[in-house]
Amino acid sequence: MIRLPGIWLILTMSMTLPCAATVNVVVSTYDGLVVAADSRVILQGDEKTRIASDFGQKIVRVGSHVAVAFSGAAHLYDDEANLRNISSIVELYKSKKDLAETTRTFPRAVAVGLDSLLTILYNRNQLLNLKRGELELVICGYDREKERRIFKLTYPKAEKVDSNEYRFYGKLDSSFLSGTPGSLVYGQRDVWCRLIKGYDPKILEYSCVKTVKDVKAADSTDSTFLDSLVHPKDTLALDGLRYDIKYDLMTLQDAIDFALFIVRATIEAQRFNQASIQGVGGAIDIAVITPDGFRWVQRKALHGEAE
Repeated sequence: MIRLPGIWLILTMSMTLPCAATVNVVVSTYDGLVVAADSRVILQGDEKTRIASDFGQKIVRVGSHVAVAFSGAAHLYDDEANLRNISSIVELYKSKKDLAETTRTFPRAVAVGLDSLLTILYNRNQLLNLKRGELELVICGYDREKERRIFKLTYPKAEKVDSNEYRFYGKLDSSFLSGTPGSLVYGQRDVWCRLIKGYDPKILEYSCVKTVKDVKAADSTDSTFLDSLVHPKDTLALDGLRYDIKYDLMTLQDAIDFALFIVRATIEAQRFNQASIQGVGGAIDIAVITPDGFRWVQRKALHGEAE
């Protein structure tokens, strides 16, 4: 629970997400970075979910060497309490910094700048923006030393100011090793996990519940067990199910094919899974970043009626 003046809000992943869902894929290779995303935006309410758009922009170019992709909340309220999509907020950041496509940009500076802007928006419209749900941004590109760098920003996090006030901000994660090839997937990751890791992560939750019940049956006084529960043996055994993908041997074309495969597989799996929210769909955008800069591989364009 977080208390704001006159209201109590619950910050959990189970809160209603007015606009959400996506799948973002980042593939890091020695030749460069590949970023792919779908285009679907959905509206989630208490009683029904519907597709709001299949033309959402989820990858934004920032200058010459940086891409920003986002998942989760699709809109936030700006300084004037107008509802804006996340891509337009990234464009607002670019405008404030006067960043043209030819401006040399660096991923860490972009991450810090976006964090500053988004923190302002969250704290000027706390009650409105907290209801939008969790937002994740992935900022990737090449730094001054021409090393691949990937940062993740997650909102909202809270910091207590006094007994009745909280300040909200983003959590910046820079733990991804720049020199290590691999893939990162955000948003609706279940299909990627099942295909590549070989299992649904929820299997550990079921194992956890069973283990807790067994322990409580044996010793009902053990109240700390759940907090300290880990599954080193389970995780180690499940690692053997992972596909043996040699990211270090991937060319840029291989990485593009892999990213496209993950997004397309998620779209098709959700199409046939009646228990799944079809939150991934529409056209697939793909961008590549190398030491030479950013370029689009494929990007949806405005169009009229098909001839």
